[in-house]
Amino acid sequence: MRALLFLSISLLFGSWCNAQQISEEFKNKIRQLQQEHQIPAIAVSLIRPDSIFSYVNGKSRFNKKEPIPQNAKFHLGSNTKAITSFIAMRLTEEGEINWGTKFFRLFPELISDSRNTYHDITLGDLLSHSAQIRPYTTGIELSKFNNLKGTISENGYAFSKSVLDEKPVKKGTYSNAGYVLAALMLERASGKTYRELVAQTMNALDLDYAIGFPNKENLTFPWGHWDQKGALEALSPDHEYKLPDYMVSAGDISMNITDYSTFIQLHLNGLLGKTNYLNADDYNWLHFGQSPYAYGWGNVIKEKNKMSFHDGSAGTYYCHTVILPLKNIAVVIMMNTASTNAVQAIYELQKTMTAQPQKIKN
Repeated sequence: MRALLFLSISLLFGSWCNAQQISEEFKNKIRQLQQEHQIPAIAVSLIRPDSIFSYVNGKSRFNKKEPIPQNAKFHLGSNTKAITSFIAMRLTEEGEINWGTKFFRLFPELISDSRNTYHDITLGDLLSHSAQIRPYTTGIELSKFNNLKGTISENGYAFSKSVLDEKPVKKGTYSNAGYVLAALMLERASGKTYRELVAQTMNALDLDYAIGFPNKENLTFPWGHWDQKGALEALSPDHEYKLPDYMVSAGDISMNITDYSTFIQLHLNGLLGKTNYLNADDYNWLHFGQSPYAYGWGNVIKEKNKMSFHDGSAGTYYCHTVILPLKNIAVVIMMNTASTNAVQAIYELQKTMTAQPQKIKN
């Protein structure tokens, strides 16, 4: 029955998700914003329960003339965490694991070398940054693991073993490392690698994706840019900067605006009480199960405002996502720079889109 339900919903989403163009007036606003704030490439979408209005504009590199293709992928950064939590929720629905599963029930061999603080941490703790695991959000922190030479899963295991022997941090500290541990739990519970779980999920949803920076897949896709003393520097596909292979679950997936917006549309509809790939109640748990950070999603809950959100950046791209279920809308903005001015600009753009969504549509 569940398979038939999902098949019918998938067919509906196939007809819904043909992206529609936004208004010319708003396109001009986006282009002006790009010029003023040195944003080489940008992808913007306004998402409704039954439609997606999107716009892609710009160049792969700041100093190039050729426009990027409409299906160009952008790096999601830490918005990948929502994908990891989404996969985890599906596995809980299938009975493979649950939010209360303790890490050391699956990895008893590691408990003797781990600090006592971590002995009762659960999958839910890891996905909500409640396990007191150190952040590992900078290259300097990760550099001590540069000598890992095993398979991706072996590297993740070695990294996690080391992290669990470190001094804990304050509860609620945002942690990329926690999502590495969570991915290990999903792997052992399901018998599949994290990458296999991602492929399985994306194939079921008919969504295109890539692991790593998008210009490694296609040179015409946006190249990430660093802000070097006010000047943008594009990073080539063979640049030495990259995320460690075991960090994928924390922040290393790329998607195009249409497919990522389709993924977000699933969440919007779920929050509106519609079961699709996940049960409707489970979407509410992912987004609002606790505050201010649930499971792959931050949230704000006020009397007249309910919003879930997440930003992602590895320093060279930026992805900003906001879902407002009470307004029946979501907004996604992606770009290939993470400069302070550019980020401030897209926040202003998002405020305009969420305040006056009727002006965005053609």
